[in-house]
Amino acid sequence: MDEKSKYIDFEIEDFLNDEFFIQWVKNPGEETNHFWLKWIENHPSRRPVVQKAREIIAMVDYKERYVLSDQAYMDLYEDIVEKSHQARTDGRHFLWSGWHKTAAILFLVFSTIYGVDFLSKGKSEEQDTPEVIPWITVDNPAGQKYRFKLPDGTSVHLNAASKIEYPQSFGSGHRAVRMIGEAYFDVSKDATRPFVIEIDNSQVKVLGTSFNLKNGDDFELALVEGKVEVADSIGGVITVLPNEMLIKRKNGEVSKTGFDPLETLGWKDQLLIFKDNTYPEVIEKLETWFGVTIHSTLNVEKGWSYSGRYHNKSLDHVLEGISISSEFKYSIDNKSVTISNP
Repeated sequence: MDEKSKYIDFEIEDFLNDEFFIQWVKNPGEETNHFWLKWIENHPSRRPVVQKAREIIAMVDYKERYVLSDQAYMDLYEDIVEKSHQARTDGRHFLWSGWHKTAAILFLVFSTIYGVDFLSKGKSEEQDTPEVIPWITVDNPAGQKYRFKLPDGTSVHLNAASKIEYPQSFGSGHRAVRMIGEAYFDVSKDATRPFVIEIDNSQVKVLGTSFNLKNGDDFELALVEGKVEVADSIGGVITVLPNEMLIKRKNGEVSKTGFDPLETLGWKDQLLIFKDNTYPEVIEKLETWFGVTIHSTLNVEKGWSYSGRYHNKSLDHVLEGISISSEFKYSIDNKSVTISNP
């Protein structure tokens, strides 16, 4: 069976017992990110099951730290593990039955309930012991995009070569996340809990709104609807209104301007747009969008620029379009691209 197709019928308990899936949640890398983000993109109906399994796995280590001393709990866990590693008489590895999958779910649920109960007791005995909430990291490699929801229902489109970190659950105060790269947020309204994005020297604060945030060498926030306040490290606050873009350059320059929604937001709808881009800008966009490395020996004329629009097109299609107006030849070898003069 193909590796990708075997997961189509997986339920939560199946994902909890899959080593490759667990590795992605606990220690994501380029290989696991590439596989699972692509798999979710191709099977959007399975996203809720995958997200719930991720949440359960993400909190297991935290809960286990509080329950390992309970002998009955350990007996249950060891019994499940022992059965899962038994060899059958024909030499094949033991396959979990429905009962064992149920036991695994009960084990995880029990760890959650017991951990919460332990924390409640600990708080009554030691009031100065803070509750630790695990954080989840979504790290997109170049060439990948991912859409998902935060615990409060906020929708996030995460662009390629971007990362976001958020708590498994938001507390009664503000809803805080951290990010680098580019993302589009459609924030769920909650007047009692402002939504805050923490960035190196800025803090983006909203109540319920839609906006695109690009945080790299420069800071660019384009507001679609609602209202946003951007605070700096020395107490200054800038308010951004709909159809405005706030730009904070690395050199400290700050400005406000309008923006072209298609050019700024098109990426989340698989629209790759070039607008009077220089050759280095074109190369950078292609590398990030498609997850490739480009080697170029092309002699580019001074003042060279390119404009074009591509909706959900392949790398070969885009390169062919650019080469027609720019007269160059190219070759693609897996994730490596070579561009040269004709």
